[in-house]
This record gives sequence, C-alpha cells and structure tokens, in this order.
Amino acid sequence: MNYEELYDWQERGSAHYYYNTDTGKIVGSVSKLMSNEIWIGVVHTGTYTFTLDDERHLGQYIDKVFAKDAVEHFWAVQNRTLIGG
Repeated sequence: MNYEELYDWQERGSAHYYYNTDTGKIVGSVSKLMSNEIWIGVVHTGTYTFTLDDERHLGQYIDKVFAKDAVEHFWAVQNRTLIGG
C-alpha cells in the first residue's frame, strides 16, 4: 500500500487537518497565524507528553498550499524511513 493512501486532508473551521484514514488520528495541521495571511505547518509527533515536544512546527508559509506540502513531505519522509524504502 502506498503511504499517500493512508492520509487525507479535512477542513474544520479555520484549520486544515492531515489525518490517518484508517484510524482518524490527526498527524498534522495547517492554520493561519493569528489574523495574518501567513500559514503555519505543524506535525503531531504522537508522543502525547502534553508538552511542546508533542508538536513540531515546520515553518511559516506564504500560502496554504506550501504549508500543506510541508506537512505531507514530512510524513512521506518519515514513512519511507520507517518502512525502509
């Protein structure tokens, strides 16, 4: 199975969430930075220590598309690393 088939985006309110389609677990998100037109990309590490270590900020992006691409790229690399391919 291709890793892209495991994930999808869903918009909820003002944020977009990247989630595992088998489990429904959210693994990333993009949202606007306060009232700006700047978007931030965040991945959720799954450690659930309820500290800042639970999230990894990927950066600030000029457009929602770039922020989404950063989240997708992060998990693509992680999945290739975990699978060994």
